[in-house]
Amino acid sequence: MVKDLREYLALLRQKGWLDEITQPRSLDSLAGFMTEQEKKERTVLFDNIEGYDCPMVNNLFANRDFLAALFECPTDQVTQVFSQRYDERIKPVMVTQAPVQTKVYTGDQIDVLRFPFIQHAPKDGGRYISAGLVIAKDPRTGVRNCSINRMQLKGKDYTGFRMSPRQDLEAYYNAAKALGQRLELAVAVGNHPIDLLAAACGPGRDVDELEIAGALRGEPVELVKCLTVDLEVPARAELVLEGYIIPDELEPEGPFGDFMEFYVPVMPNNIFHITAITCRERPILQSIHAGSRDDVTLLSTPREAVIYNMLHSMNIDVRQVSLQLCNNYLTGAAAIRKQLEDEPKNAMLGAFATFKFLKNFIVVDHDVDVDDPKEIIWALSTRLRAERGVMVLPHTLGFGRDEYGIHTAKLGLDATAPLDRWDEFERTGHPLPPES
Repeated sequence: MVKDLREYLALLRQKGWLDEITQPRSLDSLAGFMTEQEKKERTVLFDNIEGYDCPMVNNLFANRDFLAALFECPTDQVTQVFSQRYDERIKPVMVTQAPVQTKVYTGDQIDVLRFPFIQHAPKDGGRYISAGLVIAKDPRTGVRNCSINRMQLKGKDYTGFRMSPRQDLEAYYNAAKALGQRLELAVAVGNHPIDLLAAACGPGRDVDELEIAGALRGEPVELVKCLTVDLEVPARAELVLEGYIIPDELEPEGPFGDFMEFYVPVMPNNIFHITAITCRERPILQSIHAGSRDDVTLLSTPREAVIYNMLHSMNIDVRQVSLQLCNNYLTGAAAIRKQLEDEPKNAMLGAFATFKFLKNFIVVDHDVDVDDPKEIIWALSTRLRAERGVMVLPHTLGFGRDEYGIHTAKLGLDATAPLDRWDEFERTGHPLPPES
């Protein structure tokens, strides 16, 4: 069982999925190399960054095979395994000695700029921490929350900090504001990849994402107490920033290239004050580029599991769900073994009801690989009956940042063959999956 980022990289190295770049690379060149590496579907570790003394890793989820290796299951079973483990909970355990507290920087020693965080897109407002696991506690209940928030480097001991409207962290912030308190945060960088998946799940507000991480891992997450804030962090992370944000203390942040590959404009956002930095010797930092395979995997995998469970609860014989058809999670597909002629419409409605950001959803037969965009296009070309297979739902809830109404209608497509006519629609050279 993989224990942390270093063991995960060892697994990728063993499977031949990791490229280690030992030649000197400038910080400004890393984003371009990362984009090329993603096209190869391989993880990349930059071990010699000019002017910095620690490595940077990118593209931890190059394709679904990587998740299958983590979950120790066949690739086409990743969503099912995730959905089964997601409903379980394993509480974290506390430890007193932690690799992430090998080195400690406080006071004048704090300097977040000394770490090789990068500028991702040409017009970004600066260098960003983009793969930080942000940990906070509800100031009223003490319930812990994990999220992933962008953080623009501003100075040695502070960063910009973006909270999305309606996320749990914003509710914690508003509660702290009402109590006249600052909100303490801890940001872990260089995490076990499953911990990041758990942070992206978006469960109910009373659920600790680190309990989900334990269930997905199959063992408890080890936590250690922070040194300057009343929080706990993964003991085997690579680096932790401890600190706080003060309500209504805002300054301009951005622009930033988002997951739809557009720029979010400059806006007033919070400031994160750093009170301590702890880390391993030569910590391995992670970077995630918005709209990359890493980003899509984190955003989509938990929601694929939720949609899978919804369709299963509707007695739909669902085989696969994917929200990884393009560089965002706004378009998805499900492969089902159709039992009734219009059942795909029910599947569309179930998917849209489960995930409000979902804009387009395509239902195909069980012999189509929904992780392959070419397979989806093939099904649309050969099995879609547009006069009865196209469903448009106007005036719905969608992605919130939508000035032009692009996301307020949903499109469903039934690209399944006519029921009980498999003798005419069986594919050549593609053996059917077993009936079970």
